[in-house]
Amino acid sequence: MNTVGSRIKKLRKEKKLTQKELGKIAGVSDTAVVLWEKEVNVPKLENLQYIAPALGTTIDYIMYGKIDHSIEVEDYRPVSRMIPVLSDVQAGNWSNVQSVSKMDIEQWLPAPPNAGKNSYYMVVRGVSNFPHFKDGDFICIDPDIDIEYVQTGEMIVAQCDGDATFKALVKDYNKMYLQALNPNFQPNILELKENCVYKGKYVGKFEPSKKFI
Repeated sequence: MNTVGSRIKKLRKEKKLTQKELGKIAGVSDTAVVLWEKEVNVPKLENLQYIAPALGTTIDYIMYGKIDHSIEVEDYRPVSRMIPVLSDVQAGNWSNVQSVSKMDIEQWLPAPPNAGKNSYYMVVRGVSNFPHFKDGDFICIDPDIDIEYVQTGEMIVAQCDGDATFKALVKDYNKMYLQALNPNFQPNILELKENCVYKGKYVGKFEPSKKFI
């Protein structure tokens, strides 16, 4: 039978990948791959965006068995990966692509080049980092970059007392601080205390099209 599971299994074996290896590529366990191949579950879009290139095929072929014979010249342009736009509350709970239900995500945007597999967008609120970041900007945050590897001057998101804040990290000996880029914003610098939880590093911004007249 030509099914989603059978196509994944056939392509995986052709690429000589184990279920564990394919799961690692997709960001899931090998058990999840087993359940795909047994037709118990179907891969989510965020999983398909990883496994289709790894299996040398398209999402349409995996899901529907469709092959576009009209394409005579191979298209080498990369397919944009879509990542979610999260609210402050959702971002506070986000740790990986399974942390927030797909049904609760209202907007997806193309990922910037440096985005990791668990990256997400947040919307900038306020003018604390103006003019570098404006109210309404879409900022991409990678939660998998450990704060140990974030350097002074790089932007991070931290959740303090339940509220998400976007500021520059300042490391000073054994202490860390959050600093606003807007010198007129007060308080301009705050100590990163125990009530603040690091949620990820800024890795890019989505630039929507603009009106020029």
